[in-house]
Amino acid sequence: MKYLTLLFILVIACATPEKPLDADGIITNAIKAHGLNAITNKKIEFDFRDIHYTLLREEGKYTYTRSFQDSLGYVEDILINSTEFTRLVDEEKLEVDSVWTGKYSNSVNSVLYFVELPLRLMDPAAIKTYKGISTVKGKNYHLIEVRFSEEDGGKDFEDVFLYWFDEQTFAMDYLAYSYITEGGGVRFREAFNKSEIGGVVFQDYINYKPEDKLTPLEEMSTLYNDGELVELSRIENVNISVK
Repeated sequence: MKYLTLLFILVIACATPEKPLDADGIITNAIKAHGLNAITNKKIEFDFRDIHYTLLREEGKYTYTRSFQDSLGYVEDILINSTEFTRLVDEEKLEVDSVWTGKYSNSVNSVLYFVELPLRLMDPAAIKTYKGISTVKGKNYHLIEVRFSEEDGGKDFEDVFLYWFDEQTFAMDYLAYSYITEGGGVRFREAFNKSEIGGVVFQDYINYKPEDKLTPLEEMSTLYNDGELVELSRIENVNISVK
């Protein structure tokens, strides 16, 4: 009898089609692949272009900081949940007007946001659409488009992003985005120099641009495949630690 029961279970399992992955399912797998599903209560530190950054996630709260020495003294910018900003100079709070608060907050967030990818793609403001399979350099990727709601998407909510996740490993190897600030444009980033530290995958990026800043975002991977993008800069983090 037990053999018949086992046979019945196997038949049912084989007859039930596997549920296709959607955008959330792909990103969930990518978060695990990058080791970002277990960073709560871990402090991440690194240096980028002579500025020291830290990231700490706790239950319901994440804190970004950057610190550096300048003519004012030792400056520390603290950003909590991407909304609460404080600037300290030699450990004393400095009053900052709303305009500069916005500029400083955006500057801190823009660096640490990319370090936390793809985890931040699960933010409530992120509107994700699965665009199917895309081939880059002969390899298949899940392509996901991300837009943002106006209510919670910040001042750059009109930016549009594309992310390429390895079809097999779910590693996030490429991303591209369009933006409207400072005259607008499009960028394409290639991940390189991947390393695993404290169970978390870190990766640097080569930042590319097209010859024509009005190039549609959807054409960026084709231009990359054809070697028609221009290297603009490299985003390289050093002295990384996870505690």
